[in-house]
Amino acid sequence: KEATTSNETGMTKKQFDDLLDTDKIVLVDFYAVWCAPCKKMEPYLKEIAEDMKDKVNVIRIDVDKNQELAMEMNVSALPTLMVFKNKVNTWEKIGFVEKAVVVENL
Repeated sequence: KEATTSNETGMTKKQFDDLLDTDKIVLVDFYAVWCAPCKKMEPYLKEIAEDMKDKVNVIRIDVDKNQELAMEMNVSALPTLMVFKNKVNTWEKIGFVEKAVVVENL
């Protein structure tokens, strides 16, 4: 599911942290609509969200709408994937990555 926010600055760090407050593994995709590799990864990220929904939450964050959060999370290039387990960042990958590699790190 896409995180939606009402204000112009996008999601706050607290809102982001609240999304990590779950028993599930959280896969965060920092993307932008103009980013070609992001578009290539979107279909399989949706598959992961569906196929593994009992144990994985997939959160897609548009950096253009969430610039402050992206800066706080040190997102320097797109796409950036992060995996959180018990609120701890256990894996991070910048740039295009195959679905199998993502699944392996969940």
